[in-house]
Amino acid sequence: MSVFKYLKYVIEILKLSTHPLNFIYPIPILAILVYSMASRDIQSLITAIAFTYTFYPAVNLWNHVNDIEEDKHSGRTNILTENSAVRKATIVLVLILYAISALIAYIKSSRYFPLFLICFFLTWAYSDRMITGRVAFRLKDHYATEIMAFTFSYISFTLLLWSFFDNVNLKAIALTTTITLLMLSGTVLKDIKDVTGDERAGLKTLAVVFSLKTLLKASIVFQWLYYLSIALPVFFKIYSPHNIVALIPSVLLLYATMEFSRNSWKLTFEVYNAIKAMVLSSITSLILLTVSSLI
Repeated sequence: MSVFKYLKYVIEILKLSTHPLNFIYPIPILAILVYSMASRDIQSLITAIAFTYTFYPAVNLWNHVNDIEEDKHSGRTNILTENSAVRKATIVLVLILYAISALIAYIKSSRYFPLFLICFFLTWAYSDRMITGRVAFRLKDHYATEIMAFTFSYISFTLLLWSFFDNVNLKAIALTTTITLLMLSGTVLKDIKDVTGDERAGLKTLAVVFSLKTLLKASIVFQWLYYLSIALPVFFKIYSPHNIVALIPSVLLLYATMEFSRNSWKLTFEVYNAIKAMVLSSITSLILLTVSSLI
């Protein structure tokens, strides 16, 4: 096999490891945000990014490896669906990445290492068809366990990152609440694009069980709760007063909410700008929260 073919495989696996894109990986905004709010130690920030860049690729690749059936049902192809040898090599890579991230977490934060174990188990069992999925079921196959897995993995992951910088305290809990609510606002919509494949595979995901209208409303509610989780800590002086600027993009969410309501919560061409405003609202707010915490 030529060097160029190996290089192609590496590039394809790297692409899959970054899907879906989020502010945890490959863009390490969460690590920088935790750094800005906790003790500003550069060495800890480098360690936090190293942990993120080993743990999250493992999570994403493990999900892709176990989603072969759904991808085929949906007519999607990638290097894992087309090449069984690459798929086996990816499984080995996942195990190595999980092991490296576990080592980093234990060395940097042995006291809070149980948080890693919680996050590892949830992300593994969320996707796994080969071990836990054989004796029970995957957590992602039912909306109730799916939401549970996402919620507690976000909580444990954020608290673990904080522990790289400082002991868990009230500010860490407040930030974890903020991040979890923001992530959940996107989580409830993430399965919409996969609804056909999930239905054919017999899964009970959020997009299969609930209407688009219900999921869109839930996403909006979570995003409003996200803004509330910034406003209250600022008011009670848990967050810095500078963090109040992170509330400015809520005007975009207000516009989106009014547009969705006016169009009966349907995803039509008329609400295209509202969707963009909704996404821009959360991204801009998170950036402002990070930058204002560095002041």
